[in-house]
Amino acid sequence: MACKVLKIGQISDIHIGEDESLVQGIDVRANFMKAMNSESMKDLDLLVLSGDLANENAEPGAYKYFAEFLAKLDIPYCIIPGNHDRIEVMEPYFDFLKGKVHNGKCYYRYDIASRSIFFLDSACGEVSQDQLAWLKEEAPKVKGEILLFLHHPPCFCNHRFMDLRYHLKNMLEVQKVLEGLDNLTHIFCGHYHSEFEIELGRQVVHVAPSSQMQIDPNTPYFNLKSAAPGWQTIKWGENFVETQVYFE
Repeated sequence: MACKVLKIGQISDIHIGEDESLVQGIDVRANFMKAMNSESMKDLDLLVLSGDLANENAEPGAYKYFAEFLAKLDIPYCIIPGNHDRIEVMEPYFDFLKGKVHNGKCYYRYDIASRSIFFLDSACGEVSQDQLAWLKEEAPKVKGEILLFLHHPPCFCNHRFMDLRYHLKNMLEVQKVLEGLDNLTHIFCGHYHSEFEIELGRQVVHVAPSSQMQIDPNTPYFNLKSAAPGWQTIKWGENFVETQVYFE
């Protein structure tokens, strides 16, 4: 019997503020809803919000907004913090996070349709030793392919601004662990406010755009490329993973 083709929607770097005020002149709540209401996001099996739910400094109003929104969804969801989130502020708003925060880090395995997805916490700019040890131990226990989500890409992406200033600090250490996971081929991230697909040895790193705004990757300083939202869908079947990036 062929396994079900899972459809996963990924939205990253949403940057919701404390209230409905514009963020850097952008209606970020409207941008998020444009992504969620897109025809491309219909019939999801899972929604992943891959970090930077809040705008700058873990605004509680952002987490209240998401908690109320997600409670009304009729599909499962997974969330991880980004560098503008703080898990100690997030955690009380989401029952989903119970049992998924360990020593101040949010990392976990999520099983769906007899398959497993792993989530790591890079909110502080690196992936902790505890998480890497856990991933090395737990990932090989899964028979068959796994997927991995974390906020920061575990590699440089030829984004001159983000690579220079905001790359993952312990990138080489993380890469060494990922390389040793035989059942991991596809890694999903955000953080860079741009779309990338990077080959990392036999693995592929898929960097989703931001629903807030896109940053020009061709300059070493901040330059707004677009205030239009972007998001990504993932189709995961037996022996294949397909991704599609969308922009409003």
